[in-house]
Amino acid sequence: METTIDRDEAAEDMKREMRAHGGFLTMKRDALRERFGIGKLKAGISGELQAMLFEHGIIVHPDPYQQGTSLRVYDLESDIGKLAQAIVYPQDVPETAIVDAADLYARANAGKDRRSDDVPWLSAFDVFLQLLIGRPPEGWEDLEDDREPYQLVDALAESLGLPAGVAHAKETRGIAGAVCAYRPHGQWESARPGLGAALADAARKQKDIFDEVLREAAKHLLGGPEIPSRDVELGRLGLRYRREAQGGFGWMR
Repeated sequence: METTIDRDEAAEDMKREMRAHGGFLTMKRDALRERFGIGKLKAGISGELQAMLFEHGIIVHPDPYQQGTSLRVYDLESDIGKLAQAIVYPQDVPETAIVDAADLYARANAGKDRRSDDVPWLSAFDVFLQLLIGRPPEGWEDLEDDREPYQLVDALAESLGLPAGVAHAKETRGIAGAVCAYRPHGQWESARPGLGAALADAARKQKDIFDEVLREAAKHLLGGPEIPSRDVELGRLGLRYRREAQGGFGWMR
């Protein structure tokens, strides 16, 4: 390739642009040719250009020699670049990036039936107690897999405005275990009418007991008789709850 342009420098400049743009760039074939001081993109020159770019961790698709006015360049150190490489070169690259992307999409799609609205303070406190004893909170999901459970507990304690040190106090863990022991269990909807009515009545009574115990636990840990009336935005902490959970134990005023 005859050029007066430093191709290595041009490749690194383009890579910086890609990183600022999410790991890829879409450009015209002529723009790519001009970046590297190429006259006509013949087959041999296109191959040399791709080999040089690959040394800098960049791939181009489609082949610049092919017909068409536009193409994309990808930074192989980026997630989108790894995905593009796995798609474009199936014979050379394992499908790991594709599988990861598919799992991510499936999870995001499944999350469409979830919401991250504000919840009453007492509902967030209930979630805090469940997390404190290592129990997945009922009706909720933590979408941040890369953090430790204690990190979420600390973040939730801060959002609740609990006194410093409460989250890690031995007494608090004991209270959390005691309160969660009063949580009502599922109802037997398929039971016979007489038994079903009795179970439903027992569940309502148990919920009333649980709500009272939960309120008293909150007052104890807050060190006062007042329970905050504000809401807590659990979505900011990476928690999601199902739509059908609204009105259940996850929502207590």
